[in-house]
Amino acid sequence: MLPVILLGIVAFFTKGTFPLVAIFTVLIYSLLEEIGWRGILQQLLAPLPKFVAILCITVLWFVWHLDFTPTSTTLLFVSILLLGSWGIGLVAEKTNSLLVAAAFHALNNIFTGFDLQKVILLAALIIIWVLSIKYRHQLEKISFRKETNSIP
Repeated sequence: MLPVILLGIVAFFTKGTFPLVAIFTVLIYSLLEEIGWRGILQQLLAPLPKFVAILCITVLWFVWHLDFTPTSTTLLFVSILLLGSWGIGLVAEKTNSLLVAAAFHALNNIFTGFDLQKVILLAALIIIWVLSIKYRHQLEKISFRKETNSIP
């Protein structure tokens, strides 16, 4: 929910509007894609070596977004997809949540036209998410230790 609120605030202060339909569309589309990429495909490719699975997802993701007009930015796009396949896959694996993976995917979709303000907002969102994931992981460790120590 935090990304939607932050994006809405930024849009309101920069353009004077709140792009609710656009944000909702991007979030739903990202969730549906992540159900396919992480929820199904990543699980099916789990028996493969991790790098091979990431490459398979990258190639399929590239074909999914194929532009049919190869340009000098095609290699950059494939590189971004490779990084995204690894990063979003890691997020999905560590959090065990397609919603979190979809949120990261949505960030990419929302921030396709980068300017300095959006880069700063993106960095803030990523830092907040990473810190919240680490905090959640620490809480789980503490909870596990307490449960283990209280067993007679």
